[in-house]
Amino acid sequence: MWIVKISLVAVFVLLWSCDGGAAVNCDGEPLSTEGKLMKKLFCYNYDKTERPVKNHTSSLNVSMNMHVQNYDVYENRLTLNLYVWMSMLWMDEFLNWDRTEYDMEKLIVDSSELWRPTIVPLNNMDNGDAANACSSYKCEVKASGEVRCIPPCDYKAYCTSNTVDWPFDILDCWLYLGMWVDGVDKIMFQESSNVVTNDIQVSNADWKLLKADIQRVHLEENSSYPKIKYTFVLERHIAIYGVVLTPGFVLLAINLAVLWMNNGNNERLYILCATCMAHFTYLEYLYWRVPYHGEQVPKMLIFFRDSLIINVLILACTVILRHIRESAEHSERFIDKLATRVASTNLGRVLLQADEEGNTKAHPRTETVDGAGNENNTGASNADGDTVNLVVDGPDTDAQPGRARTVDATNPILVATFMDRIMFLCCLLCYGFMIGNLLPTGKV
Repeated sequence: MWIVKISLVAVFVLLWSCDGGAAVNCDGEPLSTEGKLMKKLFCYNYDKTERPVKNHTSSLNVSMNMHVQNYDVYENRLTLNLYVWMSMLWMDEFLNWDRTEYDMEKLIVDSSELWRPTIVPLNNMDNGDAANACSSYKCEVKASGEVRCIPPCDYKAYCTSNTVDWPFDILDCWLYLGMWVDGVDKIMFQESSNVVTNDIQVSNADWKLLKADIQRVHLEENSSYPKIKYTFVLERHIAIYGVVLTPGFVLLAINLAVLWMNNGNNERLYILCATCMAHFTYLEYLYWRVPYHGEQVPKMLIFFRDSLIINVLILACTVILRHIRESAEHSERFIDKLATRVASTNLGRVLLQADEEGNTKAHPRTETVDGAGNENNTGASNADGDTVNLVVDGPDTDAQPGRARTVDATNPILVATFMDRIMFLCCLLCYGFMIGNLLPTGKV
């Protein structure tokens, strides 16, 4: 492969640096052997407007190899600019000579003096002449009649892109090259035609060329003319977008971490309000950053829109939980009983921080029933450290002497913390589902 590449580079440099590609002078008598040979070949019976075949019924095989040197992507127009060396090879039956007679193996001739295939881009994006896609060039003619031309060309290809999976989207581009003058019975593109991308020295900053294919096609509107379809598949470089998306995912982490803060703290409200404004700002930034092509909205915008909704719900629930903490005890509610049952387990005590909450807010109340049926309540201390004993007058016929019962008061802070943990689990599941939906659905 390297030998072929080096040889093509050498031929290209030779064709462009050689001064022997001037126009043929048919008026005077040349003195050099090269001039005599060129006059013999081009000044008598050579017609560059006709196919170089002696039998008009036979077809001429043309081999085309595209060597991509560089490329640019214009997302706003969905076009791919290709800067290539188009290597074309064919046999000219009228351009051959005896090597021993002229002692020459090859000639460098200007392309304007030769017959050459009129290959044009069929999906030209510009309003100018499509035949001018290639610059003026010189060709190498060998003694056997083999003609090789390597013109530098600039082609523009159409592209389609679905930005739903941005920044993991794929760009599909295609370019049609063909002839509108000679049919397939006169000109045939060889199967050996190929497209080479190994010559690219400087990679594109935004897009990576994954693959390039070539195939001979027949268009439905006109299948009698030879055509070649070049297909290019490009993938966006996502390394830089990792930096772009990092602030957004930091907001997600803050949304989850804030649920472990005390819902009675004012700092929690301040953080949630700040992240809510940050979501708005980041969504506006992504709106201008994400390219938009097609009917579907990019998943990344939907992802952070849903994250904003979750942020607002957490803020609303925090305000509600602050009121629950300050409300009176309602031990008959289902959520209160469920929180108490969870807090009675070892794992629940750790997750709900039941020990810390109980020490700071709630205290067990013990009621002692004496033999006379009076109840003495102990276990709660006033601000001065004295024990408060509540005595209830009146006999209790059902009470037994010396029996003590303990009543655990339901802690509103415990219930609020329990609901915080439920919200954390729900948000974690929602974010997990959203991230799974964010992954690209199809890759090349």
